[in-house]
Amino acid sequence: MAERTEQRLVGRTVDASVEDCVAVALDVDSYPSWAEGVSTAEITERDDNDHVRRALFTATAHGRAVRYELLYNTSHLPHELSWSLESGDIVRTITGSYRFAPSLDEPDHTDVIYQLEVGLIIPIPGFVRRRAEDLLMRTALDRFVNEVTRRMSEAQQNP
Repeated sequence: MAERTEQRLVGRTVDASVEDCVAVALDVDSYPSWAEGVSTAEITERDDNDHVRRALFTATAHGRAVRYELLYNTSHLPHELSWSLESGDIVRTITGSYRFAPSLDEPDHTDVIYQLEVGLIIPIPGFVRRRAEDLLMRTALDRFVNEVTRRMSEAQQNP
């Protein structure tokens, strides 16, 4: 069974509104430009609000390409965007979410919690998996924050 991993931005917040963070999370087509390891991302279905419903991904890790399709749940926006595996080649499970909350300490800032659970069909020793998960979680959250910050800076420079 895959272990669940959670990473929270401790001691800092994103210098952006909840809405700005949600916009980046929903912009799945842009993931290859900023999300570590994501080679391709294509929204294959949208919901009635024009939000992502299904998306097809190709990711590379340790020299191997992985293809998978995720089903998104947008019913709890703007507080949470979650996803689960619809189909995949070497993955057994993928579930995850971004949770967004206005910062209690700083106005117009957002606390972000990123959760991810991944289970592969091929066995991986526990200590290797835990190290890889820790790196993946930190990198994924850091890249997300960097992309939100980049877009906010760009929007301020080009009003």
